[in-house]
Amino acid sequence: MTCNTLIEQCALALREIRTLNASVVPIAIGGDHSVGWPAFSTAFEAAKQQGKHVGLLHFDAHTDLLEERLGVRYCFATWAYHANELLERDGRLVQVGIRASGKSREHWESTLGVRQYWPEEYLVRSTAEIAEEIAQRFEERGVDCLYISNDIDGTDSAFASATGTPEDRGLRPEQVTELSLRLARQFPLIGADLVEVAPPLGGEGEPETTLRTACTYLADLITAATPR
Repeated sequence: MTCNTLIEQCALALREIRTLNASVVPIAIGGDHSVGWPAFSTAFEAAKQQGKHVGLLHFDAHTDLLEERLGVRYCFATWAYHANELLERDGRLVQVGIRASGKSREHWESTLGVRQYWPEEYLVRSTAEIAEEIAQRFEERGVDCLYISNDIDGTDSAFASATGTPEDRGLRPEQVTELSLRLARQFPLIGADLVEVAPPLGGEGEPETTLRTACTYLADLITAATPR
């Protein structure tokens, strides 16, 4: 069975879930960030059917903005590119935690219309200030619901090294929590994923440290998804 077949099956399952309960907020758990494509694309479909405009908040060390990788159209390295195409490159994709990229922030922002936060910003600016800036960006673009994609390697390796590509100079868990909950209060959650958690990997204190961080993030997403 090919990767794309699995992705298609995941999308079919998520569509069926939403058919059974239109108010459900699916939270996908990975595993490979390829799951971000079916999880986001079906959330986008649901938002469109409801006449809503979804904003995408993406935590990651990597951009995942390749159009294809080794001939594969939909995978862990390309899903955000295709999500941004659904959003028509209109600035509704915001990426926080980016620090491992072969190209600069200026390249991605100027060519694809995304907004990225690299260590030069999130390590020195207040999280509250960044949250307000993202909220204003979403407001200006008519966003009225939110999808959160949380690749755990967006978090600093001190808190999450049990992942395929741990990176230092990352986000602290409390920053991820503050951004997620602040934005979800204003823009109701329509879907989410938490990915790239790999318990067999990591060094001393693992996998407990990463799993503890992942559990915090899942609790945040559940809180964000709970009707108020």
